Amino acid sequence: MASLGLGDNFYYKVLPIVVIETLLFCYAATLPPRSCQVVLSVLGLWWCWAALIVEIKITGAYPGFDYANPADPEMKVYKPFCDFAPWATCSKVLMSPPGRFLKYFGIAKDRHAFFFDRWEGQNLLEKVRGAIDIPNPTLGVLFFGFHFIFPVLMVLPFPLLNKLIVWAFFAACCGVGAMTIWLAYNLFFVLQDFCVVCVSMYVDNYFCIYMMYKLATQTDFTTISAEHGWHTVFTYDVFFGVVPLVVWAPILAMVAAMGSYALVEYFMRARCAHAREAAHGYQVLLA
Repeated sequence: MASLGLGDNFYYKVLPIVVIETLLFCYAATLPPRSCQVVLSVLGLWWCWAALIVEIKITGAYPGFDYANPADPEMKVYKPFCDFAPWATCSKVLMSPPGRFLKYFGIAKDRHAFFFDRWEGQNLLEKVRGAIDIPNPTLGVLFFGFHFIFPVLMVLPFPLLNKLIVWAFFAACCGVGAMTIWLAYNLFFVLQDFCVVCVSMYVDNYFCIYMMYKLATQTDFTTISAEHGWHTVFTYDVFFGVVPLVVWAPILAMVAAMGSYALVEYFMRARCAHAREAAHGYQVLLA
């Protein structure tokens, strides 16, 4: 194992996480569609917030971080948990251009936002394009968040509309799957690296396609409100399926804590940066 160059992060952080994750994926494979969706969504949210924390911390520790040639290759100031070998550096992968695919394809303008917070530009279109310059994991939070609250979208007693929503989710999963192929190509063949955060989300993304197809073809979610009343979607059996509280609640609690930490870390750092810029501008005026 020494020849692989595995560091302490692998043995004490990555390995235990991957073992637990693998067990949860295996467990999810045995569950009915909605129950499987609950497990996949909380796992996806965990990894997305983990990725966002890494990116926010790197941005704070290394302003202007150069993924191809970092000023501190050993990451002494801040080393992410997912950097565990010379060939496995998630810092390089997450901070690379494909990590913001909306900007990579020219859809978003370069504002380096994280949470749709940079509404800058001369007109509405420019402001929107600036606001959507966000990391892929931010989009992942939305993607897996909607999977988690999926029964809420079935609240209206219109089976045809609900069926359209279900198949729209399946189409979205297929679209994410197609993007995953492109991201994996960049990871393994362009960057020639390994990112446990990314690969875990790749697995989750493809699992969602299988799960969503089963949910669309093998369940009565589209008619449950019409037949039993809108309040039915908020019952435990419908919302969480057969997944016990002890499985999803601890992960969701960690997700909430990680999300809160990421938001506070980011917006406090942004406020400090704006304060420094204002102070610098004031000094220039005095000069």
